[in-house]
Amino acid sequence: MATAKAQSEKEKGNAAFKAGDYANAIGHYTAAIIADGKDHTFPLNRAAAYLKLGKYVSPDLRPGDQMLILFFRNEDAERDCTAALSLSALNAKALFRRGQARLGMEKLDEALSDLTQALKREPANEAVKAEIKKVNDLLEKRKAKVRGFPLSVGEVFPTTVKAAKQKAEFSTSIPSPNRRRVPITIVEPSSPAPPAKVQPRATQTRSTPIATNEAASSSIIDTLQPVSTRSLKPTQSPPAATSPPAASTTPLNPSSAVQSTAPAPPKPEQPRSFKDAKQARETVKPSRVGGGIFRASGESTVFPTRISPTTTPENSMTLSTNGIEQLNPVSPAKAPTTCFEFSRAWEAAGTLEERWGIALSTRPGSLPALFKTSLEPSLLASILGVFQTVLATGDRSAGASVREYMDAFAHVERFETVVLFLSRAEKSVAKGVWESLGVGKEEAGRVWAKVWV
Repeated sequence: MATAKAQSEKEKGNAAFKAGDYANAIGHYTAAIIADGKDHTFPLNRAAAYLKLGKYVSPDLRPGDQMLILFFRNEDAERDCTAALSLSALNAKALFRRGQARLGMEKLDEALSDLTQALKREPANEAVKAEIKKVNDLLEKRKAKVRGFPLSVGEVFPTTVKAAKQKAEFSTSIPSPNRRRVPITIVEPSSPAPPAKVQPRATQTRSTPIATNEAASSSIIDTLQPVSTRSLKPTQSPPAATSPPAASTTPLNPSSAVQSTAPAPPKPEQPRSFKDAKQARETVKPSRVGGGIFRASGESTVFPTRISPTTTPENSMTLSTNGIEQLNPVSPAKAPTTCFEFSRAWEAAGTLEERWGIALSTRPGSLPALFKTSLEPSLLASILGVFQTVLATGDRSAGASVREYMDAFAHVERFETVVLFLSRAEKSVAKGVWESLGVGKEEAGRVWAKVWV
């Protein structure tokens, strides 16, 4: 007995099927199968919907796509009928619909077997007899083709031949490219060039060609000589020769000889790291800030170009305690409320007082909501560096504030993972902050205890 939900979905599917809405009918039958997978009528009804839906393929699609969609829907119907037969063996409707699906997939022998078994269950079913006649006709035509009788392929598989014809018509409608024959004349020397004589470099002279054909042949050979414009080997100065060579071979191409003896231009020293490359780039060409506003009316405003100072990250701000007795924090115009605002204000701050003011503008209890899961190890290390410098001044009120912030950081989400990504030097800074506060490993807590390495 089907469940109430499965029966309700089946009734909705039957209503959609009668209204011709086969897609929604498939959806309702699928919901019924999910609710109750033991009732064979649910996959059997969905197979009927697949068969009906296969008859309504959009004519706007290409013929190949139409055949592919039809094949897939018949395949789905075959699968559902097989599932129904596994629940209700030798069900006449399941055999009949699977035979129809296999006929659409051109599985003629299997379709005939299913339809024959369905006819044994219902001998008076005219629809089954009509389908058997279709299959027998197609099998006879296929056998006739095998025996060698003249038979057009279009009579056996009309849909396939129709698609092939449409494809051929489409290909013939595209104009073929114009092709031309270009004569190629192969020029060869009339006589082989005489071998070059080996002479000492001091007494070597060029001889003037005597015969015209020899000059032509040598010029042809010269034009075919490969000339290298760059060396594929690492540029290293060859060792100085102790004595000149006794003899050399006359090169066929004078230009190649000149290029081979010319010294290679010195190459600039390549940077060893990305940091060196950045410093070299900033030294050669400082960054310039300029531009303007250009309007369609022709009125334009051009901003003067100014050179922006370039600083390295490690030298952008030096936190030193030399000569500092009391800090005067500089509060920002607006307290940051998100991690992005805090990071942007922190990076824009150029002095220790400004960064300490940014930290004080944020309440310790609001740190978990402010950073959430966006706290990065680099930002934490920078904040710890400020804390360490502030504690070095000996200000007791500042020390109490730092202790509240350190305790609040332990409640930030995924903070334990952030601590793991700190380097050994950064963990040493965090450890120094706790030691300046007079707090040991046990009192700092489980999360902060990982900085004691």
